[in-house]
Amino acid sequence: MKWILIATLALFTAGCADISPLSPELRNEIDNQDGKIEDIKNNQNGVMLDLLKLRNEQKMMARDVKNMQQGLINSNNDNSGIQIFQGDGGLIVGFSIMVIGILAVFHYRSMAGKNKKAAEILAQQIAIYDDVGLDNEVFLAAMNTNVEEDVYHIMVSQQIKSRNRSPAE
Repeated sequence: MKWILIATLALFTAGCADISPLSPELRNEIDNQDGKIEDIKNNQNGVMLDLLKLRNEQKMMARDVKNMQQGLINSNNDNSGIQIFQGDGGLIVGFSIMVIGILAVFHYRSMAGKNKKAAEILAQQIAIYDDVGLDNEVFLAAMNTNVEEDVYHIMVSQQIKSRNRSPAE
């Protein structure tokens, strides 16, 4: 056992590398001769500025591409004056006007149907009385108006219907 201890001490002292943290081989001092490190720093700063410039150019190009993609819908470059239906707001206004127009058409169409039905009922009641004087008064009231022809046709058709009915009805 003694021999093993002596052998290990001999190995450590006889030519082994110096592992001391204070050894000069482990102290890597940077030798800044002729400003070479400053040149490296300047080159590094130049590369960083180039990268920053490229990043800014890329951001500007991305912004331009985005603006161009949004402008593809409105790619009319004639510049002929004020564009009313430009963008989403114009589409919404256009569709709103169309919906309001359609609703107005349906409203007036239903009103016309009701008025036609009311005129037929009145003409039917006048035809039931079978009074020539009342018929003449209605025709005189309708004369020289834009509904004269319509009143005549409704009155005549109701008179024909009332004459074709049997007296038991």
